[in-house]
Amino acid sequence: MKKINLILFILTIGMISYSQTSSTGVINLSSTTGLEYTAQIDITSSEVTLTLIGPSDRWLGIGFGASSMTSNKDVVIFTGSELTDRTFIGIGSIPTLDNNQDWTVSSNEITSGKRTLVATRALNTGETNDYIFSTSDTSINLVWARGNDTTFNLEYHGSTNRGATASGFTLDINENDLASNFSLFPNPASSKLNIVLPNTIQNASINAFDVFGKQIFNKSISNLNASIDVSSWSKGIYLIKVSSEGKTNTKKFIKK
Repeated sequence: MKKINLILFILTIGMISYSQTSSTGVINLSSTTGLEYTAQIDITSSEVTLTLIGPSDRWLGIGFGASSMTSNKDVVIFTGSELTDRTFIGIGSIPTLDNNQDWTVSSNEITSGKRTLVATRALNTGETNDYIFSTSDTSINLVWARGNDTTFNLEYHGSTNRGATASGFTLDINENDLASNFSLFPNPASSKLNIVLPNTIQNASINAFDVFGKQIFNKSISNLNASIDVSSWSKGIYLIKVSSEGKTNTKKFIKK
C-alpha cells in the first residue's frame, strides 16, 4: 500500500458563539472543478454536528486541532460506507482506528456526483485523543485531504488533494431559537420552495448559497409564508439562510 503523506495546511476558523450554538459556517476547503470540498461544524452544549460536502467517488478526511499529521491528533475519514474515527500517528502513516467510533452518520446523500455527509458526536467523548470542541469564542485548526482517484482505499492523496485555499469562505452563522421553527418544503423541490417562519417573526431576509459559499439569491419578506422560484437554479445542494432581528439559521435544500 502506498504511503499517505498528508503534509497538510492549516485552516484557522473563527467560531462565533451565540445563544446555545456555535458554528464555523460553510468552510470552502477546495474549489477544484469537479472536486469541490466544503465543511461545516456546528456545536451545541452537548453535541457536535459535522457536515462534509465533496466528491462522492473517493474518501474524504478532516482533522481537528492539527497543523499536519501530528501524532495523537484527532481525524475522521469517510471510507465509502462510514465515517471512521481515527488518530494521526505521524506523517506517512495511515491514521489508526480509535477503539471507540464516536461519530454517527445521520445523512449521506449523493446528488450530481456530490456527497453531502452529516454526522454527529457527543461534545466530549471522554477519549484522550478525541478533540474537545468548545462552545465559547475560539478558533480551531483544521487539516483536510481527499482521495487522489476514484477509490476509497486509504492511499497517498497526491499533492493537490490536501490543504486549504488562502481565503476560506465563512458564513459566520449564529443559530438560536429560529432553528427549531423555520421550515422548508417541499425538500427536494424542482420549481417552488416554500418557507414558513415562526409567528413571532415579523420581517426576515432570505439568502441562498451554493456549495461553494457563493450567494445566488437574496430577498426580504414580511409574512409568515413565502415562496421562492427555484426553477432556474441548477440541480444540487444549497444552503438557505434566514435572518431576523439579529437571529440567523441555515438549512440545507436540494434542488432536483
